[in-house]
Amino acid sequence: MIALALPLSVLSLALADTSAASSSPEAEAPMRAMEEALDYLDAFQLEVADVAQHERMVGFAAAILENGQPVAIYTSGETRRGSGEPVTADTVFRLASVSKTFAGTMLGLLDDAGLVSLDARVPTSVLDLDGERQPTWRELASHQTGLPPNAYDNLIEAGRDAHTVRARLTEVPLLCPMGECYTYQNVAFDVVRDLIEDATGQSYQDAVQTYLFDPLGMQSAGFGAENLERAESWAAPHFGRSQRLGDAATDYDTLPAAAGVSLSLNDLIIWAQAQMDPQAYGLPESAIERAHTPQTRSLRETRNLRRLGRVEDTSYGLGWRIYDWQGERTLIVHGGALAGYGSQVVLEPETGFAFVALWNADFGLPRLLWPTAMDMRTGDGPGAFVDDAIARMR
Repeated sequence: MIALALPLSVLSLALADTSAASSSPEAEAPMRAMEEALDYLDAFQLEVADVAQHERMVGFAAAILENGQPVAIYTSGETRRGSGEPVTADTVFRLASVSKTFAGTMLGLLDDAGLVSLDARVPTSVLDLDGERQPTWRELASHQTGLPPNAYDNLIEAGRDAHTVRARLTEVPLLCPMGECYTYQNVAFDVVRDLIEDATGQSYQDAVQTYLFDPLGMQSAGFGAENLERAESWAAPHFGRSQRLGDAATDYDTLPAAAGVSLSLNDLIIWAQAQMDPQAYGLPESAIERAHTPQTRSLRETRNLRRLGRVEDTSYGLGWRIYDWQGERTLIVHGGALAGYGSQVVLEPETGFAFVALWNADFGLPRLLWPTAMDMRTGDGPGAFVDDAIARMR
């Protein structure tokens, strides 16, 4: 592994030890083809540097995987602005809404094992909405409740108790009949933890630890402020353009299934690998397929991504987004933004490609790195998303 002497630390992972095979033309040809396929990383590194070294960034950690293995790891900046403590691949960040991918995967596992029925109706004692019928657990996990987008997130941010806020959802008029439109939720989505707790006999946090964190070897992963503060290195949040320093706690810790996970880049790499090659990590492939299967088209997401000119359609599965890239590739995706943090996971299971990233600033520019990487590796476009966005900022 080679560290380049740049403000952006780029750790390029060796593809293989080719010394023993160097005399064999049969062995050299596949290696040359693999190296050529990774030529885009040199140009992509420059785009990452433009993002990571932007004045509004604080700390940043990202990785590219090809064929299911890390081929480049990027780290930059500080855990707290002015602290001098560098971000590393072991620094723990909040995952924000990418936490939903753990809840969705848990549902896939439990449904696959016959421990839950996703098509059963959510009991009114758990969640009672103003509709003609109750949502199913599947509809709840795929944002098909008909509630207005992000219903009552403002109450969570005001410090209200999560169960009290959940109970107030009954007074909210629905935008569409149950199961007939996609509207993204946090408070309502978090209700899936009740099903997971009933099925496992554990708290939601302990169930995820037992079924996912521990078996996968995700050593830094956990929930809440406590998980951040016990880490040797954790990235503090920075708010707004002023980059005001925040602390470990957030009101969204009361919604662990929707936004409660924190982990390091190294653990996020493992999470990406487990989603793309579940059998290698002891997870049933059928369970992961359940989580990745589209449940509803997310038309609002499609409209938001229209500016990229690459994503033709979007859907939502169980805690995961599904993107149609150029009508030719299927990407499994989720992003997160929460209280001075950002996160992104983009997977192409068919090729083993992944882009994963974590940062501790209120800044959206890093979200343009994944389409940049896709353009550069596929040749579908110039990969100018970051450059164009920076030009517009000037």
